Amino acid sequence: MDLKNELKPKNNISNFLGTVVSPLQKFAHLESSSGIVLIFTTIIAMFWANSPWAESYLHMQHMDVSLNVGTFAVSKTLHHWVNDGLMVIFFFVVGMEIKRELVIGELSSPKKAALPIFAALGGMAIPALFYAFFNAGTEGAHGWAIPMATDIAFAVGVLVLLGKRVPMSLMIFLLALAIVDDLGAVVVIAAFYTETVSATALGWAVAGLAFITILKFAGVRPRYVYFVISLGVWFAVLKSGVHATVAGVILGLLTPIKALVPLSTLQKVGTALLQDPNTENFDKLEFLVYESQSPVDNLIDLLHPWVNFVIMPTFALMNAGIPLSGIQLDTVFHHPITLGVLLGLALGKPLGIFAFSWLAVKFKLASLPTNVTWPQIFGVGALGGIGFTMALFIGHLSFKNPDFEVYSKVGILSGSTLAAIIGACVLLLMGSKEESAGK
Repeated sequence: MDLKNELKPKNNISNFLGTVVSPLQKFAHLESSSGIVLIFTTIIAMFWANSPWAESYLHMQHMDVSLNVGTFAVSKTLHHWVNDGLMVIFFFVVGMEIKRELVIGELSSPKKAALPIFAALGGMAIPALFYAFFNAGTEGAHGWAIPMATDIAFAVGVLVLLGKRVPMSLMIFLLALAIVDDLGAVVVIAAFYTETVSATALGWAVAGLAFITILKFAGVRPRYVYFVISLGVWFAVLKSGVHATVAGVILGLLTPIKALVPLSTLQKVGTALLQDPNTENFDKLEFLVYESQSPVDNLIDLLHPWVNFVIMPTFALMNAGIPLSGIQLDTVFHHPITLGVLLGLALGKPLGIFAFSWLAVKFKLASLPTNVTWPQIFGVGALGGIGFTMALFIGHLSFKNPDFEVYSKVGILSGSTLAAIIGACVLLLMGSKEESAGK
């Protein structure tokens, strides 16, 4: 009997998910549901920003919110609290997902990692070149990283909606590609979107991270200790000039993936505790079962619903509203920023992912996933052009001119929509051909 599975407290829903649906399928369906919520929230933001109540939308974004604890005070607009504070949790989960993939997932060996890494590199480089082609030497040149990003929630959501036409190996490829893409985006944010750095604040952040590492190796377990120190690290990074979300990724990478209680200990102690089945012993057993699971997996399971259904929709509500009054769409769609983002996402992404994947396989540096064809790689590459969340985030960091940010948002929304349509059509067409051949 597998005590780890048998003794873990479950309600009816979690029991069904644990026994019927695989972890990858749970993740995919969670992401697809999140994509639907994001679409709905984006529509609300667009309607609100262009409705008779548009002034209240702007008031909400720029509303001052202060945090005061004794002499300690931080005052920012609600928009900044979401982008610099709430999104740190999103990036914390991204950091843990990167670590899991690097240690035990699709990036854990050179053979597994080769194709997604090459594909992601192409999916970052070619869109940036598309953008640079339209904007090199202009005021909008700083936004070159906007079309590099992939929104995993939307991309996976489209794949899930396509159902059995998409082999599971293609889903795994997209997930691994998106993880590498996220890592690249974080590096770009840290390296190219940091204007000034406070050495003192950065030193405090490094000291906090070092303290967390020491506590981890010393076996300190209470999670509230790490939570308090992590808050200090976040604040120090925020004050350092480096974007605070980088702290979230680093903290995610520091989270242990190895269970604190070995399964052998659980089996031995659990058997002894079951000899005397009283409430106190069952409480101890529940604690042991929890501690015998990976802290990374536990935290991802805990935070994923909050990230997918609260944090990302809140970010979309705050950032996706584009006031169109007084804007001539013809002018907007002819602007270099809009063109660079739109074409970078809709064309640069699929071309980059496809070309770099083909070169990697051609030179025997990687191999195609099982049951995956080259047209399907192009289709998934197009879905990689759905850049919503991360692209909006980088767009916000890129421009101080509000008009430029409007152009980038129009490019992101239109480019992502076009990329989703292209990707879905290619994968639907290929699925139909394969089904016909099978019949």
